[in-house]
Amino acid sequence: MLELKHALSELEKVVDVAQLENFFQIYLWKKGLLNEEFKVMVDLPAEEKKEKWAKLSEIKTKLTQAYEAKEQYFKMGYINEQLEKDLIDISLDASKDIWAYSLLAEIRRDAEEICKSMGFIVEYGTEIVTKFENFESVNIPLTHPATEMHDTIYLNDKDASGENLILRTHTSSMQNYLIQKYWLPLKAVVPGRTYRFENMDASHDTMFYQMEWIVIDKNISIAHFKEMITKLLSALLHKNVETRMRPGYFPFVEPGFEIDVRYEIYNKETEKKELSNWMEILGAGMIHANVLKEAGVDSTQWSGFAFGIGISRLAAVRYWIKDIRYFTNGDLRFAKSFA
Repeated sequence: MLELKHALSELEKVVDVAQLENFFQIYLWKKGLLNEEFKVMVDLPAEEKKEKWAKLSEIKTKLTQAYEAKEQYFKMGYINEQLEKDLIDISLDASKDIWAYSLLAEIRRDAEEICKSMGFIVEYGTEIVTKFENFESVNIPLTHPATEMHDTIYLNDKDASGENLILRTHTSSMQNYLIQKYWLPLKAVVPGRTYRFENMDASHDTMFYQMEWIVIDKNISIAHFKEMITKLLSALLHKNVETRMRPGYFPFVEPGFEIDVRYEIYNKETEKKELSNWMEILGAGMIHANVLKEAGVDSTQWSGFAFGIGISRLAAVRYWIKDIRYFTNGDLRFAKSFA
């Protein structure tokens, strides 16, 4: 059995982020030593399996806590290093407001606070990912058209297997990572930038912000999703919304849904309140069994749902903005109108 004392000793020898990532791959990743120990318990007698499961769970908890403490130590070191490099001009008039969040940043921070209040972990993940993380881990085969270069931006840098790294095309690429890092039960949200080859127009861009929610627990059903999505969208849009679910296909969920919303608006012509038209706002569904299997999760014991929305779309709906290019084109007239 894996010895906790030896693993902690190896963690103490870690002196930089690269070594810390290597430690994670060896001990805590899906194919790491700890998960391999869990796998070999299948054929053990029931009593021996129970005893070994308890010991391994204790090792995993203590090792994960030590790893996260080391990770936080490196993060704080980096922040302190950057602060030492920064120059502060004390001649600036501090009595004047000379800054403001961009509209996207403001909405992202607002959404993060709402999610934290609902018990979600906020994790940003990485924008550079492997093909496995972006495609195979979420049930998208490498033969799928989305893996082609006319849809996905590939980098010259390669991963450990020799495959080219890519810029993530969706925040769903973090699902496998989140399960491995926090295990189950899990409630997490991933806000961040994603990248695709797109023809830029009023509703498309090559870089855009997404938020991905993932909830996994025992006995999770569509009813849980329906209740949560209605409350969450009402909070995000600052309106009491009514939601509608339509069948939709996404490789990483089964069944999949398209979520529409409508809400009460004021009609200036009739001078009366009425319901808006239905508006498609996000895609969602129950997490596919293959996605759980790739993460080493028993889909007969655990279930969950995932859904994602473009932050630009959220801002556009909330503030009635018809062209998402306004968010990133640097036009100060637009930026100052929301400052």
